[in-house]
Amino acid sequence: MSNSSVGWLETRGEWPTAAPNRVWLLAILVGGKTLDAVSTVTVLHLRADVFESVWLTRTLMGRFGTVGGSFLTLVFAVVGVVVLAESGLLIKRLFPESWTPEGYPAAFRTTTYLAAGAWYGFLGVHNFLYLV
Repeated sequence: MSNSSVGWLETRGEWPTAAPNRVWLLAILVGGKTLDAVSTVTVLHLRADVFESVWLTRTLMGRFGTVGGSFLTLVFAVVGVVVLAESGLLIKRLFPESWTPEGYPAAFRTTTYLAAGAWYGFLGVHNFLYLV
């Protein structure tokens, strides 16, 4: 198996590492948040007895419409998670080597992106359950 056949993994030398690269992590995050946004818009459109519970999203939807507000929420959420996930590099640079474990930035980045993507995906599925 060549390194090129495992395109979603970062490679260092002969063997790929276990951490997915940033593009795939971002795709997972955006996919999960998109599912959440689409489910929110769909449920709000189809059910009159359901409302958006998050203040920021509700405010943005009031100002920019359901789709526009949901899209802006998606953008804010993705940017926020990216900033948080990439902050592991800043922590690694600010603190002495002995304070951060080996591979901390990659592990923190991977965990943050995957956890946020999974959470938003879960919320999207949960929202669609209002239609059942």
